[in-house]
Amino acid sequence: MHPSALLHYRLPLDTPIRFAGQTLDQREGLLLKFSLDGQLYYGDCCPLPGFSRDTLAQNQDSLLAYCQREGDEASLPPAARFALDSGRLLCQPQRRPPPSTVPLLAGSEKQVLAQLSAQLQPPRLAKLKVARAPVEEEINLVHRVLGQAPGLRLRLDANRGWTYEQAATFAASVPLDRIDFVEEPCATLEESLALYQQHRLPLALDETTQAQEYRYQPLPGVTALVLKPTLIGGIDRLTDIVEAAHHDGVRCVLSSSFESNLGLAAIAALARQLTPEQTPGLDTLEATGADLCQPNLWGVPGRPLIPEAQLERLF
Repeated sequence: MHPSALLHYRLPLDTPIRFAGQTLDQREGLLLKFSLDGQLYYGDCCPLPGFSRDTLAQNQDSLLAYCQREGDEASLPPAARFALDSGRLLCQPQRRPPPSTVPLLAGSEKQVLAQLSAQLQPPRLAKLKVARAPVEEEINLVHRVLGQAPGLRLRLDANRGWTYEQAATFAASVPLDRIDFVEEPCATLEESLALYQQHRLPLALDETTQAQEYRYQPLPGVTALVLKPTLIGGIDRLTDIVEAAHHDGVRCVLSSSFESNLGLAAIAALARQLTPEQTPGLDTLEATGADLCQPNLWGVPGRPLIPEAQLERLF
């Protein structure tokens, strides 16, 4: 199935996102439009600055060539290939309802505790951003969060932000039996693996899986892979990684990269298909201030809808 249009969008963020030395106040991306049996479907191409190895300009050039039948699928950058594959996936009949998601806790201690209190039901699992404040403060924060929710387990995301010494201090100071895993705690994979050997802190790989040359291999202490489809690329590549990891009993968790509501719907569909036993990390919808083209899949109320007619058509 070939796309019928290529659209450019800018989606406002309610709160600026700060990571990788950058501050984003909007998400800029491209939509591939597909038509099937009178219904419209969209694939979201939304590379994440500071994390994606491909740029929006590269994706736009490649998708324009592809839409004009001057380029092939194999040459598409990761975000473009995900948009193409996921748009086609959404054209297939989808099961409902959408999967639940792991609540994302981020910000100051006050904000994190408020976000936890705002959950309609006490969650059994939550994701907490760390390596953004002095490690002693984050140790205290973990204890406060776990004390407020006695049945909670935490997935921690450090984005390679700790030195080995900081990570070791953290690992020695928190209850490891309530830590599901920590995503890439140290700047290098070697340091993170050494951290497990020394402190038995359970690990997950995230940034490592996004490298073009990445191929799954079992590693001591790595209990999970956190896979961001927009950054990894095509569904075939993603499927290969998931199947190889599952063969060794390593969990795979699909996770968002602040895509639009359309991109999140595609990742939800992929999670149902590839990782039905794991709750995906999709709790980034409320970071964006509006929905594109269609109401969001989760029925979150009060969000403006930006219709296709207001988007810039490139093809």
